[in-house]
Amino acid sequence: MQTWEEMMITKILTQAVEDAKYTGLSKFDLEHKIESINWIMSGDPQFKYYCKLLNIEPSYIQNKIKNDTTITSQQKMLLKPIVEKLLKSKKYQDNWFAINVEERI
Repeated sequence: MQTWEEMMITKILTQAVEDAKYTGLSKFDLEHKIESINWIMSGDPQFKYYCKLLNIEPSYIQNKIKNDTTITSQQKMLLKPIVEKLLKSKKYQDNWFAINVEERI
């Protein structure tokens, strides 16, 4: 049985994966998609810590995202200005998304 803290962390990780797999066209939700992909794929210390607390290997979730997440052509059109805006912020300089995905949008 999970503790209250473990349940909350499970919900956070689940939401991040769901956000990363988002297939719709809402600009608001697409920004969450990008932030979730980056949080998971960059190996953010908080992400790794949450995985450790739940005894989950971070690479398990990262591989799921890498193999099961797509960015549709319609999403790419909407994402270009969102990504450009995010990349201008210090938070996103030299991050996983900028290095691995941005140039394909």
